[in-house]
Amino acid sequence: MASTAINDLFDKAPAKRTLHGDKKKKPESATHIIEFPGGAVEVSRLDDGSYWAHIIVNRAHALRTLAPGMGSAIGEVLDSRIDWHERRAEDIPSLPDAGSLTQIAVRIMPAHATE
Repeated sequence: MASTAINDLFDKAPAKRTLHGDKKKKPESATHIIEFPGGAVEVSRLDDGSYWAHIIVNRAHALRTLAPGMGSAIGEVLDSRIDWHERRAEDIPSLPDAGSLTQIAVRIMPAHATE
């Protein structure tokens, strides 16, 4: 299975969660959330096999608290960017009005999935 992130061996390895997208092979929740002080990252699988990936910034309200101190942190966007294939880093623009962002979302369809 191809991976989009490098996972170093042993003690240097970051936590990794692989979604297989096939409930028959391995039952898994349709939504996965990573909360951090100031926001969250959420990935949701749709019925057609595509995924929404959201980056959520806590603004005027705190999210539901799962861990002490998490829900009380309000996030501030310091910088932003979108990377394109075959585009040099110096040619990548910041998102307009990034300081007011509350969410960025991308919908992705795996190449092997069909609608």
